[in-house]
Amino acid sequence: ACWRCKSPDVPRLIDKMGELDYFTGKWARHGSEIANPVGCADCHDNETMKLTITRDYLKRGLDAEGSLKTADATHQDMRSLVCAQCHSEYYFKKTDWTDKNGEKQTAGVVTFPWDNGFSAEAMEKYYDDRSFTDWTNKVSKAPMLKAQHPGYEIYRTGAHGLNNVSCADCHMP
Repeated sequence: ACWRCKSPDVPRLIDKMGELDYFTGKWARHGSEIANPVGCADCHDNETMKLTITRDYLKRGLDAEGSLKTADATHQDMRSLVCAQCHSEYYFKKTDWTDKNGEKQTAGVVTFPWDNGFSAEAMEKYYDDRSFTDWTNKVSKAPMLKAQHPGYEIYRTGAHGLNNVSCADCHMP
């Protein structure tokens, strides 16, 4: 699943295999299929070159949060949303499913904790409501969360997002 943002081959494989199958098992099983580094197709439609969201988990996260529907996103919104596909807090939600052979499987599906909003407090509440932790400290036994890379959330709740300055305005002028 860490490859989810490292290659345009990932959306292709998810389309081919299905998301649940892709996110089941060891990620190394896809090694020979992940050949291309981050590239144009991660953020742009191959035919029109318009900005596009290629990771469905972002669409699900935005739907859960509710303040912006991807169908209503402006070009300025898209100049940050394409970044949000990878530069966001996430966890691997354990999802039980049955494969085509009738075997029970568990996928670790990339999920954004945005049901309560983008703030750190809102995401903490999301995790608390689910009793989710990333790990437990061996010494104190305290359950812990590890923020992956919540760049989009910090952007959305900060001065730039509140003033409609996109990620690309500074990082890809």
